[in-house]
Amino acid sequence: MTQIARRSTDKEHMAVPWFGIMWIGLTLALSVTYCWSARRQLGVYSPVIPVEVESPVLRAYLKSEEAAAKPPLFDSSFAEYLKKGLSYHIDAYDGGKPYHYKDSSYPHRHANSTLPPWFKKVFPLNKHITPDKQTCFAHVGKAGGSSIGCMLGFLLHCGDDEKTNFQSVPSLLAATTAHSFHREVYDCSDTAANYLFVIRDPLARALSAFNYAKPDLSEKYPFSKKYKDKEIYVDCNFWTLNDFAERGLVKGNNGTSDECKVRAKKALLGTEDNLVHWYFNYQFYYEMVSPDANIIVIRNEHIVDDWNEVETLLGGAADLT
Repeated sequence: MTQIARRSTDKEHMAVPWFGIMWIGLTLALSVTYCWSARRQLGVYSPVIPVEVESPVLRAYLKSEEAAAKPPLFDSSFAEYLKKGLSYHIDAYDGGKPYHYKDSSYPHRHANSTLPPWFKKVFPLNKHITPDKQTCFAHVGKAGGSSIGCMLGFLLHCGDDEKTNFQSVPSLLAATTAHSFHREVYDCSDTAANYLFVIRDPLARALSAFNYAKPDLSEKYPFSKKYKDKEIYVDCNFWTLNDFAERGLVKGNNGTSDECKVRAKKALLGTEDNLVHWYFNYQFYYEMVSPDANIIVIRNEHIVDDWNEVETLLGGAADLT
């Protein structure tokens, strides 16, 4: 957090950005926690990972003295407030009616392809691996999913030349992960045995997503692909996450228009598509999967350990180093 907050010796001045940044961290952390809580028990915070989340390392941590010593992250009033803020988002992306590829804009961009090139696996799936034994990769943006995707055999952000850029990891997890979904492109079977999520520290993901969406004004057409992002960066002049927190989220007359404060709040809650990977957040991906899905979790900060745990869970060898 010290990398985000502006340095100052004025304690009163420092309280403003820190308050906003803490709000970002708490709100985004709750969105991650919600993903692992009961689907319809909105706004209920629980420090316990449900049984279907197969991450032995994570479960062991939650049972440790270190985890037990930490106070609850959220009180009921905050959870209820967030529940109301997310109500439209949840209704819009009901888990029973997921976006499928045919409903997205991609057929118009890739008329001669069933899926975008970057969505495909380099090596064909073994035909003996039936859907009920397959894993679907839920590629959450800016959570470290691209690295895992390359390890699984998907081309997104691995480069177009698979011979020089692709680095897959021979494993049972890679062999059984047949399909994925990312943002509005959904290519998974409803009968998939597992859904693989990569999770990351919420504030780190928020900062990464914020910087990723920032338009490059040196380009000839800086908003040709991210026009909606102009609302945050250019129109509201939120060029850093600190600006966003200090001027967009804190109440009071600080020179920021009411419209920009509304935009900031909606961006944080994921109810408006003006920051792409805040909009396509954990809530969005989790609501896309089957209610009784078996969820596998790999933490961005512990990829090797968790990959090996998952590989062992599936019956493979824990030999990733």
